[in-house]
Amino acid sequence: MRAPESGDVPTPSSRGSTSPPPARLGDALRGRSVIRVLTALLLTRLVLFLVGACATRILPAASEPRVEAYLGKSLSLAAWVRWDAWWYLSVAERGYWFDQHGKSNVAFFPLFPLLIRLLEPVVRNPIAAGLLVANLASVASVLALWWWVCERAGPRAGERATAWLLVYPFAFFFHSVYAEALFFVLASLTLAAAGRGRWVQAGACGALAAATRPMGIFLVPALLWGVWSAARGQATRPRGLDVIAAMLPAAGLLAYMLFLGRAFGDPLAFWTAHAAGWDVRLQWIFASHWYETLRIVRRLWRVQGYTSLLDASRVILPPVFVVLSVQAYRRLGPAAGVYAGLATAVAILFASESVGREFLAVVPAFAVLGVVGPTGGIGDTLRLCSLGFLFMFLFAFVTGHFVG
Repeated sequence: MRAPESGDVPTPSSRGSTSPPPARLGDALRGRSVIRVLTALLLTRLVLFLVGACATRILPAASEPRVEAYLGKSLSLAAWVRWDAWWYLSVAERGYWFDQHGKSNVAFFPLFPLLIRLLEPVVRNPIAAGLLVANLASVASVLALWWWVCERAGPRAGERATAWLLVYPFAFFFHSVYAEALFFVLASLTLAAAGRGRWVQAGACGALAAATRPMGIFLVPALLWGVWSAARGQATRPRGLDVIAAMLPAAGLLAYMLFLGRAFGDPLAFWTAHAAGWDVRLQWIFASHWYETLRIVRRLWRVQGYTSLLDASRVILPPVFVVLSVQAYRRLGPAAGVYAGLATAVAILFASESVGREFLAVVPAFAVLGVVGPTGGIGDTLRLCSLGFLFMFLFAFVTGHFVG
């Protein structure tokens, strides 16, 4: 039996104890814990906003005419509308189009731009609507992660998990017009429901996740494995309803494929757009990629600038997330472990150039960091270093130097 951590609920030791019942004390601990989590979120978000505002004034980036049309001269807000944000906004404003030989917005899944489109009549500004959806989703992501880990390992573990997420070097994508935060909260809710054996709820959230980002399809094998493991633990056969519920995430992807088939005659148009427009393909089968990785490793000891740091993250993060995926299986259950392993593998094999951002979809990795991650001075030091990288990568992002 493990010793209870400081955030776990203690049991009254004597009949005459005046301590509140465990349930009430647990509620009180969780109440104080969620206040600390929200305070950390508010402070980090404020600091990131200030860093972005200063960066755009120190090294101004070229601004598109649409930004000035919608936001005026607000450089501080315009800094958060970069690269893929315009693809999502194009879907919200004008709908989908498809080019078989180049970039097209069918590569971007529909739920996030749909929410922007639904909110735009209220705020009368698509960019503001996109920023609002993304930032509300980021708040929900932190709370969903905290609650999931709280249920598994107590409030202190939940706080540590959210702290790792908040200082992750690529966490700034949660606050821009990107779908990362929306996917994170939906995947968190899916896996948390799976951990409680609520397969219908898990399948429904998974369907929404699969309509947000392609990674959502990996929730299907994860939930199926979770259903089978739960039934095996009870020495019974899986219920048909549970199996059907576990396959619900596929409905999110299939619905989008049906739309693409009717609109453009190609149900896999989203993949064609990724391959033709962004050269998304299996990368580690090529010798040149291995050579590039070895070249980066040789240069790690003499990091000279932002590009070197970004290269270093592409080498350091993959093995870290592989280890965390294994720990997720052991600590968070079969569904979380299988999903983490599949999402990590796909990020490494198909998106090595943007692997840091893609790892934001590996939700269980951040959850398990709260349970088994380094604590005390070592943990604080690592989080402080991660925060420093976050500031540097954010500076590059808002000034238009993150890619290219």
